[in-house]
Amino acid sequence: MLPAVFTPQFLARLETLQLRSRRKFVGSRPGRHASPRRGAGLEFADYRPYTPGDDPRSIDWKLYCRTDRHYIKLFQEEEDLYTYLFLDLSASMAHPSGDAKYAAARDLTLALAYIVLAGDDAVKLHALSSTETEPATPFFRGRRRFIQLHDFLAGLQPQGQLHPPTALARHLHTLHRPGKAIWVSDFLFSMDVFHTSLNLLRAANFDLAVIQVLGRTETDPPLRPAGARFVDSEGGGSALIRFDARAKRAYVERLARHNRELRSSCHQAGVRYAQFVAGAAAGDVHDFVLRELPALGVLS
Repeated sequence: MLPAVFTPQFLARLETLQLRSRRKFVGSRPGRHASPRRGAGLEFADYRPYTPGDDPRSIDWKLYCRTDRHYIKLFQEEEDLYTYLFLDLSASMAHPSGDAKYAAARDLTLALAYIVLAGDDAVKLHALSSTETEPATPFFRGRRRFIQLHDFLAGLQPQGQLHPPTALARHLHTLHRPGKAIWVSDFLFSMDVFHTSLNLLRAANFDLAVIQVLGRTETDPPLRPAGARFVDSEGGGSALIRFDARAKRAYVERLARHNRELRSSCHQAGVRYAQFVAGAAAGDVHDFVLRELPALGVLS
């Protein structure tokens, strides 16, 4: 059964959207994305001199009247786009459990996948995990494949400690076609690790976007002035911490600084960045996909 957010009305709205790419990629078949190729598209791109063998119907006769020379109109071809979705499956994505952070990340990934499938483009879903064999789907096309993508994710659960550069390298080793890539994660790891991961994805010739998913309890944690034992969800270590107002203030400032650095690094690298906060008081996936992602330029 599909998650509750995927109502017929929501799916119909998703079909009106498409991924935006800052770059043009060569596709494998006609589509609705601009290609670096020039040919028989709808959008005018350039002129070139007429050469024997060209179709005379392609001559711009108005330009001939002004220049007394024959020129052929070139148009922007439109082709399909290959899209890669990378979903963080580390244990931290399952916490805080009350915020359903992983469920939100999964639903966002599926919504993006459906947009690609509805546009008859190719999508491939990669689960970034701590296992030696990284789970991934083949390339899928067409709405009918949506259930298979859902079933693929339904069989996976966040667990273990993830080293993103290692996990990404295992996936990227098998990929040879450039395209659009979107990475969904909480990005709660060091900036050095993020920069290394970012460089790997950019070296693979992707037009990249990242979506940070956090839980409401992570952005606004409750006070524990009497002290509480905090456990590292990935490493397993624990510590007894007196989380009073002063400690919370320091935590919130540190998280905000981390997120600012994350956003700034993306901006400098030409990577689109978006943040979604899951939890009872936070916005829902429906509004985030239909309103915020188009406003941020990830979708159109």
